[in-house]
Order: sequence, then C-alpha cells, then structure tokens
Amino acid sequence: MSDPSKVVHVRNVGHEISENDLLQLFQPFGVITKLVMLRAKNQALLQMQDVPSAVKALQFYSNVQPSIRGRNVYVQFSSHQELTTMDQNAQGRGDEPNRILLVTIHHMLYPITVDVLHQVFSPHGFVEKIVTFQKSAGFQALIQYQVQQSSVSARNSLQGRNIYDGCCQLDIQFSNLDELQVNYNNERSRDFTNPNLPSEQKGRSSQQGYGDMYSFQGSGAHPGGFPQ
Repeated sequence: MSDPSKVVHVRNVGHEISENDLLQLFQPFGVITKLVMLRAKNQALLQMQDVPSAVKALQFYSNVQPSIRGRNVYVQFSSHQELTTMDQNAQGRGDEPNRILLVTIHHMLYPITVDVLHQVFSPHGFVEKIVTFQKSAGFQALIQYQVQQSSVSARNSLQGRNIYDGCCQLDIQFSNLDELQVNYNNERSRDFTNPNLPSEQKGRSSQQGYGDMYSFQGSGAHPGGFPQ
C-alpha cells in the first residue's frame, strides 16, 4: 500500500456509479475537496481535506467492504499527495449558494433536536427537510429550504451565532446536494412536506448510521464542495 495520502484511489467504479454515490461513501470521514472520475478506467480519485480523514476512511473500509449499487469498490491511498488535475476554477467547499445548508454545531452542551433546528432556521423561510447525524467531527445537520433565497438569508444571519447562550455555535456552509431524501420522521430526521413517513424501519434498530438511513439525489452536483 502507498504511504498515507489525503488522495484516495477507488477502483471498480462502474458507469452506474455517480459522483454523489462516491461522495456519500466518504463524507462521514471528513470534507471532500476534489473528485476526479476516470470513467475510461472505471476508477476515481478523491481528495479529502487532510490525511487523517483519508486514514480514517481507509481504516474503516479495511474491515467493511465498500459497496455501491450492489458493486464492490476497492479503495487505497493514491500515490498522489495532491490532486492537481482539477479545473482551477472549481468552486471550493461551501462557496456556491444552494437551498441546502450543512450545519455543524460546536460546543454542544445541550442536545439539539430536529425541532430545535426547525425553530432556529424556519424564520428565514419554509424548511422542507432536516437530517441530523453524529460523526467524528461532531453533531451536524443538513437543512433543505424550499428556495435558495431562504438558505442565503439564514446563513448570513446565523453563521457563527450560538443557539443557546455561550454554547452550541452554528458553523454553516452551503451543501452541493440537489435534494435530501428523508426516509423516517423522528427526532433525527424530518420531512415537513410528508408527515406520513414512519418513525423507523420495521425490524431494524432506530440507531442505524446516517449512511444506512439516508440517501441523496443529485444531478450533476459539483464534485467540489461536498459536506463533511
């Protein structure tokens, strides 16, 4: 295996596998800054924000076989320490306005629920969907507004603010997802446009991981700027 690198080499990437499929596979481990699909070789190169994030991903997938759409993919450190082939004009993470926000909560001394987030973000516009998840980076949420104008207003007003006095600071970026798909309405996720969703999948623990419970739908989402 190559020396640790923030660039991950992915093999057996079939044509049915999209950029968003790969991003979803790696986003629990850290910020993804660049992605190059090598379609002719059925491969991809994916750059994490830093080496520790890539190490975490490969350590996890050394014990769990990564699979996308029923196809096993194989991951290893790239011999590249940095991806330099990307278009230099590519948008960086969180720069391009979008109706979906990625929210990280720092100094979380009190529990934050979907209801709390809805109360904080709904004054800026109609919130369609909220998904929350706990990762090594801390507590995070994806918040989808009906229109982009609302998300821009919310980010401008709330970035760096505390939900509670002296704690639960909001760190807000734009996601590059096109649509959140929520499967369950419970304390961790809510689709405000579909109140009839079940609270959990029958016969399955409600404590499934974020990657198990939620999928993303996107069309041509920009490879730069996928959320942590």
